[in-house]
Amino acid sequence: MDKFHIVLSPYAVKDLDGFSDIVCTRIANSMKALEENPFPRGKQVRKIKGKRSDYYRLRADKYRVFYMIEGKKIVILKILTKKDAERFINNLN
Repeated sequence: MDKFHIVLSPYAVKDLDGFSDIVCTRIANSMKALEENPFPRGKQVRKIKGKRSDYYRLRADKYRVFYMIEGKKIVILKILTKKDAERFINNLN
């Protein structure tokens, strides 16, 4: 199976800059698993319902990584705390 390529949006890079090194490492390890399979079984990844485009949410400890898939690219849109995730979902087109 071909690997997917992970691309961080400028917003995601800015979000990562605000976290400590330990948190960034945990999030990066979770995102690395998406390269092999962007749709793993279990509760780690969920499709965001009710939106026109296909957006997904990856659970990484207390943080949520929002992404979309474009061909063989996984575009990381935002990385937020669980608390801020609901507001972001409501603002998606």
